[in-house]
Amino acid sequence: MTGFISLDCGLVPKDTTYVERTTNITYISDGTHIDSGVVGRIINDTLRTQFQQQVWNLRSFPDGQRNCYNFNLTRNQRYLIRGTFLYGNYDGLNLLPSFDLHIGQTKWTSVSIRELSSSLIREIIHVLTEDSLQICLVKTGETTPFISSLELRPLNNNNTYVSQSGSLMLFNRVYFSPTPSFIRRSLYRYDEDIHDRIWVPFIKDNTTSISTDLPVDTSNPYNVPQLVAKTAMIPADPTQPLNIRWSFGEITAQSYVYMHFAEIQNLEAGENREFNITFNGLPWFSSFSPSKLSITTIFSSRAMSSPDGTFSFTFTMTGNSTLPPLINGLEIYKVIET
Repeated sequence: MTGFISLDCGLVPKDTTYVERTTNITYISDGTHIDSGVVGRIINDTLRTQFQQQVWNLRSFPDGQRNCYNFNLTRNQRYLIRGTFLYGNYDGLNLLPSFDLHIGQTKWTSVSIRELSSSLIREIIHVLTEDSLQICLVKTGETTPFISSLELRPLNNNNTYVSQSGSLMLFNRVYFSPTPSFIRRSLYRYDEDIHDRIWVPFIKDNTTSISTDLPVDTSNPYNVPQLVAKTAMIPADPTQPLNIRWSFGEITAQSYVYMHFAEIQNLEAGENREFNITFNGLPWFSSFSPSKLSITTIFSSRAMSSPDGTFSFTFTMTGNSTLPPLINGLEIYKVIET
């Protein structure tokens, strides 16, 4: 598909391609999109068995304050852009790098590597205002910027992940399973839209996880993976509300939220699940009942903000409900003005 780009950064020679065996994604060298930097490679065999092949190589930028990847794309097209970073002490210095990522002249985010052997992912949904795109690594201190892989996915469904202004930087995308495994849903389609999203397992205190072996209809525009749809979080005490809370640490931060729900329990006669959702104590969605074995997505059509930078959602049973609230998946984005 036009615009579907998967770069293995530091892969040489520049005409090299391969198919990553666990995702069936074809990766190419980044050498056709950048002419600066130094190629490197993770030499730790243990890390190479733990991570997918596209992060075994990397490109570092010891010279210059700003080094940019260049792409010729299509104006007004929306892209999911993902950078992945695995340091792995490739340079033998044991210096954890910190630097910034920019889209053109706009700061996208900061990258601060916390551990030698952990990968870091940064993701944003961005609408192109020109027929070209620059993604830049910017030096901010004494350490050397680097990148392991860079991926661009066109989002052709114009009714999903829409912001009133700016770009949407991923803050978190979670599903509610006690099993500590990531889900990478690659190359699945809705109409002509190709998504490639990574879901992180999460379970919070005072909650528990439920699941089903039955298939769930996920054919709404957000096309949630089956493994996400088949699990859900409920309060450990079914008489108590379910609470989800986060903070960006900025009182001016704006957010878009996407919540995915499906009834995955076999309800007995007389059982009913219905709940209200409040945002920071104010009504947000009332008398909601998840559809049986079918995903419904509730989302914010306008940017949400909080006077203290804290976003708190509470899910509370209605008087008609006999079962506690649940949620199957959650996506949180922060607005980046460009």
